[in-house]
Parts: sequence; structure tokens; C-alpha cells
Amino acid sequence: MIHSLEQPAIVSIYSEQRRASVNIVLWFLALFGLTSVTALFMFYVKPIPLPLGGIFALGIVIVFWYWPHYGLYTVIMFSLLGDALLWPWYPFVKNLSSPESILYISNALIFSPAELCMCLVLAIWLVKSAARRKFHLYQGLFFWPLLTFTFFLAGGLIYGLGTGGNTNIALWEVRPIFYIPLMAVLVSNLMHRPDQILFAVYLAMAALFVEGLIGSYHYIVKLQMNLAGIEAITEHSAAVHMNTLFIFVLACWLYRTPGIQKWALLFTIPPILVTYLVTQRRAAFLSLGVALLLMTIILYRENRAVFWRIVPIAGLCGITYLALFWNSGGMLGLPARAVKSVVAPESNSADALSNIYRVIENINVNFTIHMAPLTGVGFGQKFYILMPTPDISFFIWWEYIVHNSILWIWMKAGLLGFLSLLVLISFG
Repeated sequence: MIHSLEQPAIVSIYSEQRRASVNIVLWFLALFGLTSVTALFMFYVKPIPLPLGGIFALGIVIVFWYWPHYGLYTVIMFSLLGDALLWPWYPFVKNLSSPESILYISNALIFSPAELCMCLVLAIWLVKSAARRKFHLYQGLFFWPLLTFTFFLAGGLIYGLGTGGNTNIALWEVRPIFYIPLMAVLVSNLMHRPDQILFAVYLAMAALFVEGLIGSYHYIVKLQMNLAGIEAITEHSAAVHMNTLFIFVLACWLYRTPGIQKWALLFTIPPILVTYLVTQRRAAFLSLGVALLLMTIILYRENRAVFWRIVPIAGLCGITYLALFWNSGGMLGLPARAVKSVVAPESNSADALSNIYRVIENINVNFTIHMAPLTGVGFGQKFYILMPTPDISFFIWWEYIVHNSILWIWMKAGLLGFLSLLVLISFG
């Protein structure tokens, strides 16, 4: 009886000792590998007299090893924090081969700190799973639709390269899209508690708040509130990112959220709203309108009493705003002009000229799809130009990447890639 009780403890001690030995070996191999890579890097590239940078990098590796989800926090926050127009030097999402980045090292290093973080977290997760001899892949609601979409994207990449596509451009096209399945798998398997997800969301909101502050400072102080000759002060995607904060704040006020959090989020809106407006992105204004419409539908299904108290008044205010600012040329009239550019564009306006380019581009995209409806042309291949477009050669990839991102997937990855994207969106 005593023997039967003691035996599991002995087995447990032996297993713990074996696991500790494996961990020591893995740490030794990791340090040896890091030292070897550093030595090879210094030999083939050039020595860098920045020992503090190496110490900092080693510290990051140690932190990510013990808390891998901190690596995901890092990717989420710092990917949203910087902006190529506001901070040309900001390094996190730029390659280590980008001369304007403060982390420029060599033209040969065509990967970014963001990619290094994602790959490091992935490697740590796999190594720790192997050390424990226990690998569990969480498969949530999005797993199979996302895996299917990724499979057809990879097929579009292989087909494009196999038919003579430009390798460099193909990788640039598809590279950011592959971040989605990678981050989805890592978040699903390394963030197990709701508070971790919520903290990641608040980090994203904090990053957008900082970007809003910098954008407001740039507009008010540096530009003296004068946008003459300036199309935008941030990247095109920045305003779309800010839509998430507006919707998140609205959701916090409509549903049960602690008072401190609601008021703190409300405090972030003014500087972000200034940057949002002066960025002058019609797509952001229109997508925000669609998001608000979807929120009203959800509110109607879940709480009709609140719906009838809020939506009619909000709708009346929206109609009044459109009526007052329909022909306004000021900053406050930008959302109204975005709606007007779609509903009743003026033939001589800049928005109308932009619309004309998109119409011609869509004709070319549709023609390209009809030429290869099943397979697409593949990544790295140019789309067919049936009708010449206005000159935008300042954008070096204008023959590869188009404004219509949905049809672009069909054009590049074929019909099944397009359908898999629609299925993935429907699961959202």
C-alpha cells in the first residue's frame, strides 16, 4: 500500500528531473544558436558597435520565452503605433533594409522587427510544446475557413511564380496577408483568458490614441491647420484603424462596461477625431457608416428599447448634418463630401477624378478575371490593361495592386480563393 502511494511521486520526480534537463539543453542550444547567428551576421554583414542592442534583444527573447503572449502584445501595439508619413523613421513594420528606418542594418535583411517578433513567438511556442511533449492546436470557429483561405492564397503565390511572375513583387503582395493566419493561430493558442484578449484590445486603442496625438500635433503645430496641397497627413490605412476605436467606444457605452474605462476611452476621441478628419479618407468615412449601420442592427436584435431611444435621434442628427454640410468645403464637411462623392459626384472634383480612375481600374480587373476566372493570374503577375488608366506611376506597383481589394483576391488567387474569402468574412 505504501509502495503504491510512493511510486507516482517517484515517477513524478524523475519526470520533472528529465524535463529540467531537457530545458537546460534547450537553453544551451538556444544560446549557442544565438551566438552562432550573431557571429555569422557580424562576419558576413558588418560588426555593429551596439552591445546594448544585443542585450536588449536577448532580454526580449527571455521575456517572450516565459510570457509568449507578451510578444503578441508587442506586435499588436507597435504595429498600430507608428505611421510612415508622421514618423518616416519608425522601424517596427519596416524592413531592416529600409534606409529611413532607425534600425537600418543592411540591404540584405528584407524582414521587419514585427516579422521577427511573430516568428520568435511561433518558434518559442513550438519549442516549448516539443519540450513538454504535448502539442495542442486550438481550433476555433475561424480555423478551418482561415486555413482554407490561406491554402488558396499559397496556391495563387505558387501559380504566379510558376508562370513567370516577379518573385519580389509576389512576396510583397502576399506577405502581409499571411500575417493574418499566423497571428490568429498564435492568439488562439497563447491567449487563454478573456482578460488577456481585453488587454490586447486596450493596447491597440492606446496605440491609436498616441497616433491621434501625434497627428493632431502635426496638423495644429507644424501645418498651422493649413492643408493646402496636402492630400493626407497619415497613411491611408490609419483612418480605417481609427474606425475600430470609434466603434469600440460606442460599444462600451451601449453595453455594460465599468465607468472608468468608458470615460477613459471617451477621452481618447478628440485628438483621434482631428487626425481622422484631416487624413481625408473617403473609404474610412464610408466604412464607418457601414459599421454603425451593422451596430444598429445588432442593437435592434439585442435591446429594442435602447434601439428606439437612440437610433431615431441619431438618424435625424445624421440627416441634419448631411443637409448642413453637403456643400461645405471645411474640415467638418469631409464625411458629408465622402457620401456626396458616391451619391452625387461632381464632374470637376478631385473625388470624381479619383472615381473615374477606380471605374477604369475595375474594368481592367474584371477583364483580367474573365481571362483567368478559375486560377487567377497569380501573385507577381500584372493585371491586363484593356482600357488605359490615368498616370499614377508614382505608385510603383500600380500594375499589380488595385483599389478593389475583394476582387483583387479573385484576380490573384482565382475563384476558389475569392469564395474562401467570402466564407471567412461570413464567419466574422
